[in-house]
Amino acid sequence: MELLNQKVLIVGASSGIGRSTAISLSNKGAKLVLISRTEEKLKEVIASCKGHGHTYFAIDVKDEKALDEAISTSVKVSGEPFTSFIYSAGQEGTVPLKFTKSEFLTDILQVNTIPALLITKILQKKDNFSKDGGSIVFISSIMGSLGQPAKAAYCMSKGGLISLSKALALELAPKKIRVNCVSPGMVITDMSMKILDSVSEDNVNEIKKMHPLGIGNVEDVANAIEFLIADKSKWITGIDLLVDGGYSAK
Repeated sequence: MELLNQKVLIVGASSGIGRSTAISLSNKGAKLVLISRTEEKLKEVIASCKGHGHTYFAIDVKDEKALDEAISTSVKVSGEPFTSFIYSAGQEGTVPLKFTKSEFLTDILQVNTIPALLITKILQKKDNFSKDGGSIVFISSIMGSLGQPAKAAYCMSKGGLISLSKALALELAPKKIRVNCVSPGMVITDMSMKILDSVSEDNVNEIKKMHPLGIGNVEDVANAIEFLIADKSKWITGIDLLVDGGYSAK
């Protein structure tokens, strides 16, 4: 099995892309450590995963101390360092500029962007990450490199992940740790369905037209993530892989 010797940390694993990625990687033999806020949802994901030895921690990504304790505990208990880290936590934000407040900006950055850096820092502590190197993947968004009205804060937070991945790719290359982003277009998740349900049918049709290959599925993104943590991508770092059904080609 291609990922048999991989120990993968997935943050934001209870739904959407994170959930699909966890299930997909377990099918390839990876051992998973899942983090998200809701314990019941994490239990459901673990139950859907193949293999044994998967664990989870119900933690808010804003709690740096709890993240540090969970990651370090996982390594101490299992005796196995991590070989990959996937950051898939995030929140949507559609707020017109005139209604944007500093509290909202702080909140969206504290979920979408800042924990990715802090968790990477935690993983650099002694014994937490494999001495043979590995892979880190941040789930950004096509909105991280393209604009859209009323999404300034969201675009800022996701664009920050792309810039962060490039800086960390250079800094961690001597340790043979690759850092990349995956930027999806719209895929079917609970979050995206709430967005589609909140707009008119005409707006939904316009959103669909923006994606020449149609709206995607979470599995489409999970496949890209799997590629970036596998040995097949061992000479790839610092990239932003667009998985957007042709959205950015228009």
